[in-house]
Amino acid sequence: MLDSADGNLPRTPPATGDRSGIPAVAKQRPRYLLVEKASDLHAMDTHDLVMTLEYRAKTLYQTNSGSAERKSWAASIKTVTAVLMNAGLGDVLVLLEMSTLVSNKRIDMVLLGSHPATGDMSMVIVENKQWSYMRPIAGTELVDHPGAPNEGSLHPLDQAWGYGRTLEKNLPMLGGNWACVANLHNAASDQVEHPASLPTMVDPERAKLFGAGREERQDFAEFLTTVLSAEGAPAHLRLLNAAHVRPSDEVMRAVNKCVRERGSFFPLLEEQRTAFRKISHALDQKFSENDKNVFIIVGGPGTGKSVLALELYGNCGGIGSTAVHASGSTSFAKALRHHVVGDPEDVEEMFTYFDQHRHRARNQLNVLLCDEAHRLRKNSNRQYMPKEHRQDTPQVHELIDAARVPVFFLDPYQVVRRDEVGTPENIRDAAIDLGIRPENIHEIDLKTQFRQYSCPDYLDWLEALLGYRDAQPQPWTYQGPYQLLAAANPAEMETYLRLQAALGSTARLTAGYCWPWTKKTAPGGGLIEDVQIGDWACAWNSPFADTRNGIPGTAMWATDSRGLDQVGCIYTAQGLEWGYSGVIMGRDFTWTGSGWKAQKGNDSTIWGEKLHAMVRNIYRVLATRGRDGMVLYSTDAATRELFASLGVPPLAPALEELQRLNPDVVAPKRGQRLSLF
Repeated sequence: MLDSADGNLPRTPPATGDRSGIPAVAKQRPRYLLVEKASDLHAMDTHDLVMTLEYRAKTLYQTNSGSAERKSWAASIKTVTAVLMNAGLGDVLVLLEMSTLVSNKRIDMVLLGSHPATGDMSMVIVENKQWSYMRPIAGTELVDHPGAPNEGSLHPLDQAWGYGRTLEKNLPMLGGNWACVANLHNAASDQVEHPASLPTMVDPERAKLFGAGREERQDFAEFLTTVLSAEGAPAHLRLLNAAHVRPSDEVMRAVNKCVRERGSFFPLLEEQRTAFRKISHALDQKFSENDKNVFIIVGGPGTGKSVLALELYGNCGGIGSTAVHASGSTSFAKALRHHVVGDPEDVEEMFTYFDQHRHRARNQLNVLLCDEAHRLRKNSNRQYMPKEHRQDTPQVHELIDAARVPVFFLDPYQVVRRDEVGTPENIRDAAIDLGIRPENIHEIDLKTQFRQYSCPDYLDWLEALLGYRDAQPQPWTYQGPYQLLAAANPAEMETYLRLQAALGSTARLTAGYCWPWTKKTAPGGGLIEDVQIGDWACAWNSPFADTRNGIPGTAMWATDSRGLDQVGCIYTAQGLEWGYSGVIMGRDFTWTGSGWKAQKGNDSTIWGEKLHAMVRNIYRVLATRGRDGMVLYSTDAATRELFASLGVPPLAPALEELQRLNPDVVAPKRGQRLSLF
């Protein structure tokens, strides 16, 4: 038997009721559920195979397998191993349910071996579909099939191509030595209509679709022999297991390439690719005055909304379509502007604020990408705007009017101020008010988790903790690589984050707005340490940069290593992410023993009948900024006791272990520059 994704785990589940043989899951991200030679997999009893995969999914990925997934395993896997056997590739390795390495999505099958011509590692990504037919939808790059939504689904080769590009980007030794296959093993030859061309950017030489017909299965086998041999497969598996995955590109670090190269930079997966295809199709249509398309892209934290917006922006530039990015977050827009090289005035025209579009002519733009759209305001009037310049026109009306294809990216649970009205319902109602036909208003949900992808249940746990949908806090039972920790005090939290930063990660400290915020600098330069908790104190991030005193300012706080010297708030953290993040919960949200109590903090814009919902949304945002780990601390003793009672591990032992494993690394003090970027 071959080594599996976790050598400590048995290949098959222990006898029912016997849990003694299951060790703790290793603190590393699993890369697949099971790997076997094609011949051994083909000979395995199907029922045992399904039970093994179900057990390993629960143990390694900590997810429960649904009936559709189990049915797919039982019906599809051996249709591929049969082709491998027919092709004389029985010693090729088959990796089942491989991780995409950057999200919680998994690849059905990856065939691993050598390229027949070069001997280099070669992969074939297989997307299994049990559809009985597949037909392209005219004028789009989507397809119709049994159970498809009205607008169609992503082409299976488009889906598989996204997986391949993602693996290529994150596994340095793979290069371009991969191909992909859509396996429609239930579809007769006359039930599969091949489109005239594959979706954009999918290479027809490396992406093939095969139905159930005898000739197609033979073609499948012959194709595999051109890109795959079994020679050296075990050695390639060892390389794959040992490979260091490239860290994922943070949005701010990659935005310049995406914009300046005017093309595809971020590999898109699943719902992202579907949204991309639907929006691209809308751009290809001939427009009339009242025939515009409005897209509402809804997704929780870490589902890739901003990445999709930037990918669409780059694509629009590549095809010469007029597009502008707009944001309701000043900090986010400033950060985007700062990281794009070019004339400042040109960059400001690329990355705008919502209130800058009030005077545009109708349909002046082809595309307006409205990121952080949960921050839409009732109107675009500014605080000190003269009375004669004020208008009652809803801001969402102005944005819809400005472009032929306005696209809104939002998370309705990120509304954090009284004057924010960005919800899917409000946008849809506004579009209808403006005469947009209902069939031209498209809502797409992004569900794939990219940020906390090694622990896709984290967001559900957090929302239950905070009482969304009347849920009650649940025990924290996760044992995988994602680190959730509870700090006893802010000083140890800061030390832990600084040590992670010294080890090459990114880290930031944020807090609820529960302390005063002195805007002026201290005598002699520097910032006033307004956030005071016991004998620990720290300054809020500064709105303005002061390079002489090492203060990055709002635009750079998220990406300049000196940002770790200050505490960020909801307005500087929203839309951004780091490897490790700590959040200080203040007096505005505390646990009473039976529920959460919300009260006004120091933010004058957060009050009124929706106070509880707004404060809860703030902490949901702040507690989802960490890709690899989150540290929670509350100034309230009862809230700290809640974390302990739920089984959230204390920070102190984790900090001690990190220091023990890295004795030569010292967490730098404030003011000592870290070389993170």
